[in-house]
Amino acid sequence: MVRSTLTLLALFNVAILFPGKAMSQNSEGREFNGKYQKEYLDKIAFPIGGIGAGIFCLEGTGAISHVSLRHHPDVMNEPYTFAAIYVKGVENGAKVLEGQVPTWKLFGPAQSGLGRGDKTYGLPRFEEAVFQARFPFATVDLKDKDMPLAAKITGWSPFIPTDADNSSLPVGVLEYQFTNTSGKAIETVFSYNTKNFIDGQGTIRGVKNGFVLESDQNNSGLAIYVDNAAAVVDHCWFRGAWFDPQTVVWDNIRYGRIADKQPVKGVAPGASVYVPLTLQPGETKTVKVNFCWYLPDSNLSIGGARKVGQAFTGMPCKGTASGQQPVSGFVGKQLLNSFDRGGDGLTGIIQSPEFNIGKRYLKFLVGGGSQADRTSVNLVVDGKIVETAVGNQTETLSETVWDLKPYQGKKAFVKVIDLDVYPWGHILADQFVLTDNRNEDIYNLSSTSTLLADFENNSWGDWQVVDSSEEEKQFLADEGDVEATYRPWYSERFKSLNEVIGYWDANQAMLEKNSRLFSDAFYSSSLPAEVLEAVAANLTILKSPTVLRQWDGRFWAWEGCQDSFGSCHGSCTHVWNYAQALPHLFPSLERTLRETEFRVSQNTEGHQNFRVNLPISAPPHNFHAAADGQLGGIMKVYREWRISGDTQWMKDLFPAVKKSLDYCIRTWDPLHKGYLEEPHHNTYDIEFWGPDGMCTSFYLGALTAFIEMGKELKQPVKEYTALLSKGKKYMETALFDGEYFIQKIQWEGLQAPNPVDVMSFGGSYSEEALKLLKEEGPKYQYGTGCLSDGILGMWMASVCGLDEVLDNEKVRSHLVAVHKYNLKHDLIDHFNPQRPVYACGKDGGLLLCTWPKGGMLSLPFVYSNEVWTGIEYQVASHLMMKGEVEKGLDIVRECRERYDGRVRNPFNEIECGHWYARAMASYGMLQGLTGVRYDAVDKTMYINSKIGDFKSFISTDTGFGTIEWKAGKPVLNVVYGNIDVKRYNVSGKIVD
Repeated sequence: MVRSTLTLLALFNVAILFPGKAMSQNSEGREFNGKYQKEYLDKIAFPIGGIGAGIFCLEGTGAISHVSLRHHPDVMNEPYTFAAIYVKGVENGAKVLEGQVPTWKLFGPAQSGLGRGDKTYGLPRFEEAVFQARFPFATVDLKDKDMPLAAKITGWSPFIPTDADNSSLPVGVLEYQFTNTSGKAIETVFSYNTKNFIDGQGTIRGVKNGFVLESDQNNSGLAIYVDNAAAVVDHCWFRGAWFDPQTVVWDNIRYGRIADKQPVKGVAPGASVYVPLTLQPGETKTVKVNFCWYLPDSNLSIGGARKVGQAFTGMPCKGTASGQQPVSGFVGKQLLNSFDRGGDGLTGIIQSPEFNIGKRYLKFLVGGGSQADRTSVNLVVDGKIVETAVGNQTETLSETVWDLKPYQGKKAFVKVIDLDVYPWGHILADQFVLTDNRNEDIYNLSSTSTLLADFENNSWGDWQVVDSSEEEKQFLADEGDVEATYRPWYSERFKSLNEVIGYWDANQAMLEKNSRLFSDAFYSSSLPAEVLEAVAANLTILKSPTVLRQWDGRFWAWEGCQDSFGSCHGSCTHVWNYAQALPHLFPSLERTLRETEFRVSQNTEGHQNFRVNLPISAPPHNFHAAADGQLGGIMKVYREWRISGDTQWMKDLFPAVKKSLDYCIRTWDPLHKGYLEEPHHNTYDIEFWGPDGMCTSFYLGALTAFIEMGKELKQPVKEYTALLSKGKKYMETALFDGEYFIQKIQWEGLQAPNPVDVMSFGGSYSEEALKLLKEEGPKYQYGTGCLSDGILGMWMASVCGLDEVLDNEKVRSHLVAVHKYNLKHDLIDHFNPQRPVYACGKDGGLLLCTWPKGGMLSLPFVYSNEVWTGIEYQVASHLMMKGEVEKGLDIVRECRERYDGRVRNPFNEIECGHWYARAMASYGMLQGLTGVRYDAVDKTMYINSKIGDFKSFISTDTGFGTIEWKAGKPVLNVVYGNIDVKRYNVSGKIVD
């Protein structure tokens, strides 16, 4: 494809600075926003499905994988399902409609040495495949020298900005198009074939022109059917042993046999639908395969105050439980672990046999939850709890020592409790040792010590589960009308699979038309190809299992996805701060997040839990609020008000917003200095001690937003205006080192207790850490470092439509420094002991933090050596806003080169999980380059181009289309809905 002049110039400039790097897209066979072929196909998996409705993925070869229909990710789910074509009279004329199998699949996954007999990899398939995405559409072109036809697959599902409901349907389509490339007529048979992967022991029933893989849930399952009346269905594959069903099915395909078999009672191993086609020379015909599913129930419950089962049953846990973050620090292969993947809903009490206290110390390992009365290890003497230990809200067990001197000669027992059903409502424990040596190595015991328990057997031994019902009553509150488990939005809209099918058949043409209106408008842009690729690729997150939409329509999300369970629950405020796609494409869904944060997650004191339960209900308030998340929420209320134009909505939320801001001031700026001084939790899962540029910039942005909303509602804002003035002055002087913004580490003279006594993830202090505390201050700070997120709050202010209150030149200087010091064009010599697969080796990327002027701490904030795509995009967007377009594009190119299909999936940017939400910061680059923003309150379209004339996509609360700046004039083309523009504001001036 032809790139814009800007992009070509950018590549030329980078070629000078970094020879051999800039032009790799052409020299190595791939252009940004272009086609993928050969090795660039290997990792492609393009999500198809509705918002919060489940997905399957179309791979770069045309294969189907990542089938995740049951309200949780199933990333490794590649069922035995495939389309095939038979051409009569052609040698080697039967092939699966896929390209060649990527070699990593053959030996990379677990159990590959057993031969992968559960896959289709041994079936003949096309020689060549070429993939291209035009979200929400993707195409795969297939060619093979044996075949007298060309095949093309088009996969899609509805995605229509502003139409949240029709974009949340549990449906998808694969269209198979065939063109006769020979000089004579050919007879073919298309087929779609699948094992019964929904419920292997279930039945397969009929549906018009297809079949239904029935679920064990009533009126539910997966329907697969075609749009051709000539279709013939085999509802039950050959029933036999070993590979009998697969063998017979392929024989049918390769000999052109059309099996016609009616549904049977009982188990059916699989089904096929056949469509005979005759193609004249040059003729093209298409078979559309529809996928509709209805799986209305789940066992998913995150946090709600309900017990879902008994803890400590069965046997000790073999390390990390299913769906749990990695557990470490235990001894041997097993431990006590009460984690429940369904949401920490298991509760119970287990206790040791009684023992005589003769040794001086009891040492053991503990992790998990931190609430002493809910998740703890306790020593009971004379019927009373005399010692208690808790975890630190981390899955790493750490050592605890109890001095038993006061209890010598008495009998005692250990009582482990889990009475908590909220997040971190589980306990980890292991290796209970009685010893007279306080320094006993718990991992290598001496002969003088007594092992009380190590949980290495296949049972709990003489430890016993005791009745916990009375103790549970005080914690398991009545949730009233809140449902016990998650139920998707579509289960309320439709009452059966047949209703889904009926709606889809009646409306598919309209939904495809409107989805193409979006796709065509988006890709008609003149913006740089790498930007369009990054933005579109990350819109797939909104189709992925990262997002859910509960029965009443409210949006809820994980941060990302583990392979088989969500990663980090609860629409986490400080992660979703970065995500700019949803508020512009589906503003009504984004507003439900604000309503949840301020009406459900916030208590009467103004403390906002940055994670919310699922089903949505009030969470506990047993941990720090997140400063960046809570302050960012205030800016986002302002943003949603300006996007929607609904002043009454903002007015209704304003009292809660005020209470939230007052809590932030009272908690982190109690002396009203204008900056966050007290320790404040943030997106790095730790607390910053003392004022820092990142979180103080959030404070200034939130104050600005509150003042603007207060003025609109004629509320007093004098106090907040004074704080804003103080904070601006302090940040521009004390926190600006002349080049970039820093942190002033402070831990003495605060209202907060000693860092050793403050609850924090991984915040316990060993003897070595205590020494560092005295020398350097609290663990996990950044001090004089150049933090990529160092003025994140100012970017948030800009994308929310607020003025940046800091000096523009100082902001620009910080961003240029981040590009200068933190962007690496390869990481071969970079040290990263944390999570290296995000970027390592020959990859380039933007590091979270560097210390170019010295002062790097012994234990800087966790993740500091990593590369996160969401941060890369927000920095790039902010650079663009400041006119540093080439530097922004430099970052984007490094990011997208990592996700080119060879090593990483271009449509799945990772960070603590697949399809990580922070990556939707990429949408902010549209505004970064063009300055385009629509304000529905005063009906103004803002333009502030950094690239001269342009054409770009625009989406509002009422419609979408394109906006151009051409020859000094704005041109708006609305292709869906309407956008009521009364005036244009171009670079601060009103233009007719």
